[in-house]
Amino acid sequence: MKVTIKNLPFLIVDLFAFYLALFLALTIRLGANFNLEIYNFHFRKFTWPLLFFLVILYVLGLYDLRNLSRLFKYFRLLTTGAAVFFVFSTLYFYFFPIANISPKTILVLFTLILGGVDFTLREFLRRYLIKSQPLSSALMIAKGDDAEELNRYIGENPQLGYKITNWIKEYDIHAIDEALAQNKNNIIIIPSQMRSDRFFSKKIYEKLLKGTDVIGFSEFYENTLGKVSMDELKENWFLEKIKPRDGLYPLVKRMIDIFLAFLVLVITWPLWLVIALLIKISSKGPALYLKERVSLQENKFILYKFRTMHEGGEEIHKLREDFSTERGDAKRVFGFGKFLRRARLDELPQVINVLKGELSFVGPRADFVDYYNILKEKIPYYQIRTIILPGLSGWGQIHDKFGNSKDSAIERLAYDIFYIKNRSLMLDVAISLKTLKTLLTLSGT
Repeated sequence: MKVTIKNLPFLIVDLFAFYLALFLALTIRLGANFNLEIYNFHFRKFTWPLLFFLVILYVLGLYDLRNLSRLFKYFRLLTTGAAVFFVFSTLYFYFFPIANISPKTILVLFTLILGGVDFTLREFLRRYLIKSQPLSSALMIAKGDDAEELNRYIGENPQLGYKITNWIKEYDIHAIDEALAQNKNNIIIIPSQMRSDRFFSKKIYEKLLKGTDVIGFSEFYENTLGKVSMDELKENWFLEKIKPRDGLYPLVKRMIDIFLAFLVLVITWPLWLVIALLIKISSKGPALYLKERVSLQENKFILYKFRTMHEGGEEIHKLREDFSTERGDAKRVFGFGKFLRRARLDELPQVINVLKGELSFVGPRADFVDYYNILKEKIPYYQIRTIILPGLSGWGQIHDKFGNSKDSAIERLAYDIFYIKNRSLMLDVAISLKTLKTLLTLSGT
């Protein structure tokens, strides 16, 4: 979890709510028999459940400030978190019983109190953040669709702590000079081309000396939206920003891929037999669906999945003028196939691709060959996605960008390039944890 000054209060609130709920649950459950010695004993033994709780909240996106402005989604995620926490804690104390402690008798009470206390405290903090004055006023010098998106996004999410008070859409010398002279902004957001202009560089350097923060548009866009600005991309950007990942990272990542794929295969192979049988009962045809995809450096490979549509349905992959697919999946997916998709169980056979070195657990989504060939001709820099192995999950997928239309493919590319630029074991772990959200909420496609 990336802790910042803006989401740290939510972490503190969650810690306080957890141990307050434990105190209240023990007080209610034990009555006159309750004392601080009993509480201290439970305090220590609930360390692992606390870690479960924090990880679950992180997985569900409850430390992502962008979710705070959507109250219904926010409440639903917190409710889901409480339910999952109860299941995890019950299993933990069942398999690891502790002498002189019977937490199973208070888990229901504890979970209900925790949900109510945590939601109340978080809601108070959420409303305070949304209604409070922005921490930083910004002068933004930028134009294009990405600038429009960033301005709209900042306006819709005041809890992020920024307010764009002045936006100059054209690089006009007089307008920029006048805006810089007003001294009303804590932050100046500048486009990349302004860095090479000596006049503007001198002006902005003077602001920097007076304590104003200066940040490039692409950097601010990335930090705020978690994807790169497609408007700022040029060939030299890739030469400067995309660095080879030498050393231990590729080796460790590959070892982790092999270990996890083998572990999943060993643990789940009996389930494969059950799934294959139910597919056969639900629909005529083979249990597996094999389709050629694009991998590292545009090499082709056969992707393995459990079949979820009636035989022949997967072959209809007509590309319309806007490059979106016309597949009619809703009519062709059989009942059990819908469940497999929502639970992501149809992707289990892809561990074979991982063992073969054709996939990683984390990376850009592997495209159909025909789809990829069209998109790389129509979207600038699309081929950059293939400089690393594709993955079962990725930065684009956890942001619900699957590239099933031209616009979606462009936005997915922005997330993929962000991942390629920033890839690390920590980011891979974050993506893997976020992927659990899909499994926990059965929100697969």
